[in-house]
Amino acid sequence: MALAVLGFAAFEFTGKVAAGATPTTQKAHGSQAATAAPPAAPASHATASPVPTTASPATTASPTAPGVQTIDPVSAVAFGPDGTADGDDPQDAGRVLTDSATGWTTQWYATPNFGNLKQGTGLLLDMGRTVTITSVRLSLGSSPGAQVQLRLGTSPDSGALRVATTATATGQQLSLPLTAPVKARYVLVWFTKLPPNGAGTYQVFLHSVTVQGQP
Repeated sequence: MALAVLGFAAFEFTGKVAAGATPTTQKAHGSQAATAAPPAAPASHATASPVPTTASPATTASPTAPGVQTIDPVSAVAFGPDGTADGDDPQDAGRVLTDSATGWTTQWYATPNFGNLKQGTGLLLDMGRTVTITSVRLSLGSSPGAQVQLRLGTSPDSGALRVATTATATGQQLSLPLTAPVKARYVLVWFTKLPPNGAGTYQVFLHSVTVQGQP
């Protein structure tokens, strides 16, 4: 009987020891999981970083052409249908470059069409060299209605001066932009119709001429 009791006690103790081994083993596995390296970040995290730009448009753009600026003519002379031989008020032509308060005026005529005496009158500007012209601005008298052609060329001969643009003045400032830059040395401001001058006749007052482009 005593041997049976001892055998049962030994069997129960062995079972408890065996039962306690399982948590110890699981704890050991849990410790290994805690010290293992973390899994790699999802692929979406790796691709979310922005790719740095290698070059901006400002650093890769080609050099630009020189900017448009005011170009000063070296001279201005009166110009008529026969060239510089019959221009209006030739003694005052240069004032459009030096004295804008006084400027230059045409002769007066009985009608806007020069009294049917001529087809037009104007000023010829010499730029001193061939330049690239993009626009011309006129400062006129207070009476609107003058019609003007802008003629450009590399020679002062009337036949070599081609019409680049035309306009009618509606105020004291008249801008004559070109649809495309033109290379020229000579600029002819050619009036084909005169405005009233307030005295019952017709006449152009031109105070200044500004040429813009690339020298």
